[in-house]
Amino acid sequence: MKRLVRAVNVGALLFCAVTNFRLLARSTSGDNSDPVAQADRAFVQAFEKKDAAALKDILDAKFVWIDSNGRRLSRAELLKDIPPIANSDVATQIGAYGDAVVVRANRGRMNVLRIWLKRATGWRAMLCQEVLQVEKSEPAGGKTSVECVNPCKTIPYQPQTQAEKEVIASWQGVMKAMADNDADAYSPLIADEFSATDTYHDRPYNKSDRLSQIAKQKLSGTRSPPPGLLSAEMFDFDGTVMMVAREQRPGAKSYFNTRMWVKRDARWQMLFSFNTRIE
Repeated sequence: MKRLVRAVNVGALLFCAVTNFRLLARSTSGDNSDPVAQADRAFVQAFEKKDAAALKDILDAKFVWIDSNGRRLSRAELLKDIPPIANSDVATQIGAYGDAVVVRANRGRMNVLRIWLKRATGWRAMLCQEVLQVEKSEPAGGKTSVECVNPCKTIPYQPQTQAEKEVIASWQGVMKAMADNDADAYSPLIADEFSATDTYHDRPYNKSDRLSQIAKQKLSGTRSPPPGLLSAEMFDFDGTVMMVAREQRPGAKSYFNTRMWVKRDARWQMLFSFNTRIE
């Protein structure tokens, strides 16, 4: 499997993002032998044709759809009225993590994330989510002395598996590190290929962007209180864990945030954060 290596300098730190992403161009005339690429192509074509029969064979029973306006649909709801799909003609990036595969189709401010899972019956789509980023990043955070309780200490969700329990502990460590502007605590809990795609930013942020943001806030005495968790659903894929959470910043609209973690060297690391504001 091909691997791309990207190095990003942050001060005296060097982060080598070693991942197994493969760039796959979608073509109407060519056929790619990669089974996930084939399944993803069939997924897009079924949406374009509004072919419910084809989608029934592709969508997992727990499939989640979230469009760029924050509308969330279950598998059953989607099959009743198939919505349009964004970036259907965009070349995809595919990253494999065991039996879970992350597919991205981004163009301009529109970002599309699809998650595939290998089941006994073949590859099934678990999630499709869209994020339309703003033209100019919106300010976040501010000087605050409010203690971070939710999500740093307690959340309205009970883990169902040991992996979920460990992932929640890792996530709470990330939230506390961000609340405290603690880059040393934040860094080991975040994968080197991490990306954060938020409705309220004008571009995706990578790990080095986040570390720079933490450093600037620490220097200026500014803190960004983490958004509180309203509800969550978790999916344990045996080696990776996905969370679809509904969160809310103080005085702002709530949003859906999808995150995924992978276990490396006995530590759960966050691969991405992908959040869509509910309009």
